[in-house]
Amino acid sequence: MRFSIEKAILERYPQIEAGWLLAEIFPKPVDSRVEQWKVALAEDLASIGLSTDNLASHPDVAGWRQVFSSMGVKPSKYRSSLEALLRRVLKEKSLWTVNSVVDLYNCVSVRTLLPMGAFDLDKIKGNIEIRYGKSGEKFYPLGSEGHEEVLPGHVVYADSEKICTWLWNHRDSRLAGLDEGSRRAVFVVDRAFSPTTTELGSALDLLWGKLEETGARPKARGICSAGVPEQDLA
Repeated sequence: MRFSIEKAILERYPQIEAGWLLAEIFPKPVDSRVEQWKVALAEDLASIGLSTDNLASHPDVAGWRQVFSSMGVKPSKYRSSLEALLRRVLKEKSLWTVNSVVDLYNCVSVRTLLPMGAFDLDKIKGNIEIRYGKSGEKFYPLGSEGHEEVLPGHVVYADSEKICTWLWNHRDSRLAGLDEGSRRAVFVVDRAFSPTTTELGSALDLLWGKLEETGARPKARGICSAGVPEQDLA
């Protein structure tokens, strides 16, 4: 299985970096350690001066808003996963509860100010590619019974048969997401511009450590970029 970035994406977003991490996982409804991390997030954001008033102007959020505009969508309606998480923490002082592993990588996303996601490897067919959408493709969002029409200007994560994440990192597919029965996962973290608050390598380090703390077994990791547009997933 390979992880790659399409040439057209590299040409349009030459500063793109996409990190990946493979792990054996054991999700459960709630993990006490993850719950503690979730509670601390609001204080973490306050310590760097982030608030609902200045969120949109923060470079990591504003940068993704520009990227979403470049895909032809309104960033006030379709937000990066990072902005959605930050808004939730700033308003509600915590995060949604999905399962222990999803909650864990959401915590790392907030801590690093980088978008993160994950796919169940047993639901992935063929290779994983960051590419432009194709006319006629459909996306089946997690938490919804409907679908979205994919347009050629939309950046997506896709395998050989489906869209796994739509609008770069806006929303994951219910056909590829982690659930309590998932045992093999590939986590992804990305940026389309530079600099960002956290380097991808540091974010992968933190994710690796937090997964180990909760009993998961990280196996391998890497980063794709213009210089290394594809890698084998171990």
